[in-house]
Amino acid sequence: MVWALIASLAIVFNSGAAPLKIRVSPAPIAQSQSAYDQEAERHLLDLANRARAQSGLPPLHEDEGLKSAARAHAELMAGQRQLSHRFAGEEALAQRLASDSDLHLDQSGENVAYAGSADQAHDSLMKSPAHRENLLSPDYNTAGFGAVRRGNLLYITQDFAHSLPKLSAQTAEETVAARLNRERSQMGLPPLQRVDGGSAHATACSMAQASLLKTSGTQARYVLRYTSMEPSSLPAGTERATRDHDLRAFSVGACYARSAAYPTGAYWVIVQFF
Repeated sequence: MVWALIASLAIVFNSGAAPLKIRVSPAPIAQSQSAYDQEAERHLLDLANRARAQSGLPPLHEDEGLKSAARAHAELMAGQRQLSHRFAGEEALAQRLASDSDLHLDQSGENVAYAGSADQAHDSLMKSPAHRENLLSPDYNTAGFGAVRRGNLLYITQDFAHSLPKLSAQTAEETVAARLNRERSQMGLPPLQRVDGGSAHATACSMAQASLLKTSGTQARYVLRYTSMEPSSLPAGTERATRDHDLRAFSVGACYARSAAYPTGAYWVIVQFF
């Protein structure tokens, strides 16, 4: 009998903190075209990283793709003259980030606000618990800030994310294989021989293309199929196979792909135990 172990490890995307409207001094709004305020964008990132340093947190690294996504959204807000995390016809945050960045992301969040200046916006964001949480989250390591000037108002989008290292298919497969045999060793069992990597890789890519954790025609005793941003994070249920004393070998295949379910991509992994 073949035991199929299927799991999907979730990727978390937050819609973002509630839009923050900051009181500004009354002034006539100029009828001019929106323009990116690069100085304000740099200053906002600098202020964010100063606040993170004061809290003992590492800095956010700027990503041009995330900045492009943030700018596009800030421009929409400026055009509509209102704050929102998503306008009618606009993609959700995860899709927006995926469209502009090739990073491997497993978490994201967003702040939106308008104010008279970058300093005023930062001060108000830091006084708002939900926005402050994004700015000082230890879970984020990269960001892109967009600022668009419209008259006397600065419309701001801050996109935050957690970026993971990009692994080649070979490295991902080696990572899974090492993790499995490490677990075997911790159980006092001998390592399994790894076989037939090419076929398993093709199978993993077929699953990714079909966006379905399903295979057929295997002669393996156990089949483990899962998706994850970190292929070494084995899903629950793996122990059933790894603790089997009668196993002698295994094959592993991994394929990274983007899909509607995983807009910024995920590893599709299959492990067959013999």
